[in-house]
Amino acid sequence: MKYEKKKERHIAACLRAVAACVVLLVSSSFAQELRVLPRQADIPSNDDAQSYVKGIDDLMDARLQKEKLKYGNATLVPEILRVESNYIRTDAPTGEVVLYESSFHLEPRYLGFSPEGRQNQDKSKAAPQSVMYFVGSARTPLALPLVSNLSKVLSGNEASYTVYLGILPLPRPENASTDSLHYYCVIERAIESNRTESEVRFERYAKEFSFKMGEPIQLRMDNTPSERQAYIIKIEDNSEPLNFYEDFARHFREHIILNSERLKFNLGKASLSMISSMFSVPYTVAQISQVKVELMSVVDPEHPLTLIDSVMRPADYLAEHDVKNFTNGTYRYRLTAKEIGTGNILFTETKDFEKKQPMMVGQGINLANADTLTVGGKKFSAQQRLAELNQAIQVEKVKNERLITTNVLLKDENKDLKVIVNANHGDVIAGIRGRVGGGFGVSTGFNVIIGAESTSPSFTLDASFGLLYSSAPYLDFVAPQNFSQIFKSPKSIGLQVGWAPITFFDGIISPVARLGFYGIYSSESDSTKGRHSATLFAPAVGLTFAPDGIGSSVGIDFTTGPVFGLGIAAPAVWDFQAKFYVKF
Repeated sequence: MKYEKKKERHIAACLRAVAACVVLLVSSSFAQELRVLPRQADIPSNDDAQSYVKGIDDLMDARLQKEKLKYGNATLVPEILRVESNYIRTDAPTGEVVLYESSFHLEPRYLGFSPEGRQNQDKSKAAPQSVMYFVGSARTPLALPLVSNLSKVLSGNEASYTVYLGILPLPRPENASTDSLHYYCVIERAIESNRTESEVRFERYAKEFSFKMGEPIQLRMDNTPSERQAYIIKIEDNSEPLNFYEDFARHFREHIILNSERLKFNLGKASLSMISSMFSVPYTVAQISQVKVELMSVVDPEHPLTLIDSVMRPADYLAEHDVKNFTNGTYRYRLTAKEIGTGNILFTETKDFEKKQPMMVGQGINLANADTLTVGGKKFSAQQRLAELNQAIQVEKVKNERLITTNVLLKDENKDLKVIVNANHGDVIAGIRGRVGGGFGVSTGFNVIIGAESTSPSFTLDASFGLLYSSAPYLDFVAPQNFSQIFKSPKSIGLQVGWAPITFFDGIISPVARLGFYGIYSSESDSTKGRHSATLFAPAVGLTFAPDGIGSSVGIDFTTGPVFGLGIAAPAVWDFQAKFYVKF
């Protein structure tokens, strides 16, 4: 009996071993089916099958090299930009309810153009500029929908969903004139645990597109799996598996919004912390250059304090310095950028700021018990109350200075908006306004005009008809004996084109240049057998006045210049004209 029981136990152990082998083989095969692989359509175009394991920086460099090969020996100019990007997740049915949003923390990075891997130091030639690209990520909760069978197993506070973004503005040929930019963009998805450092990066897109500078770009991410492809993800060994598309992505819409603008050299408004006495200067570098930021005293400007003196790449920067030991008063700060290699000054600007350090009253020492009063049976320290009031005053001063700074910025913005509104005031089509009026002049006589003008750019076009009562250059005619016979005088029909390149005092005064073409004619009589028609060319310059500035409904012009008779062998006649008109 013992032998039979021992034999049965041996057979059972063999069966368990066989079952374990079968389970191991099946699970291994199943794991091969469920392992995370990139979609073939999403892999950046590269013959190397290992390109997916490369980082975003490697892909940016590979795409730049491809662009260099495309243009050969042609000189490429990098696009130097400031790029902002936001991630938005909305509901799937309508796409109108925003569920989560986050900003990408984009970091500017650079790729060198120089083939030897270093900057050219030839003094007769500027050093080449690096190509600028951006890498960042946006992290949001992994909020599974209620319909998911994992909602109770994997909650949103246990894991996060991260989108990694790489943006490369492709350089353009030196002689190419276009207002469009071409982006190479890499988007990568990842899920990471909030309890450990475990992270799974499982999908990557590569996109290229063109757009016009200044226009926002909206990219909608694909949330449908390709044929026979699923992403089964386990964040940790003890976590439940997640079918990314089935349990998560198909229930939402995901968008990436891109905004970009070209960098320009700029020296911002300095600020002074009233708490730490830290002086801060924001500034922008638009290309690789030798940058120097200096702090100067108005009393001794020849010996400035250098805050920054270094070769810097394009980006927004902040220079800081502790001015605690500086006396109160007016100071200046200056930004100078020089081209590397030639030493040419690319940008320089100097601004003023006022240091006004508040007086802080420290904690005093009670000299007598009289400093503590008894009010209603409760002890009250007058000195402590004064200290609290002093601290409150200093806080309010800081708030007031911040409010003044904000008001100055708003005033500048309102001024720009006022110019735009005035420019569009009364517009009918593309800033064009009509105008009618009258005037007088040597070549136009007493005349009426009808025409049109545009605000930006400021052009005018007038047609005129007039009576040459007192004189008619180049014509033979009989002058009217009195004003009642004015309609028997010579006539003038003309066309004038004007241009006002700049304005002063918010558009009240504008210098103007005009070209006029006139046809003048007179009636033939027994006593006048000579010339009775002529074509005049009349260039003129002068001033135009608008009492209410840009958008004014009335205007006055005064111009002067020579008048030439085309095809007439006679000297030019000097002309003076005045116009009065209303706009509609």
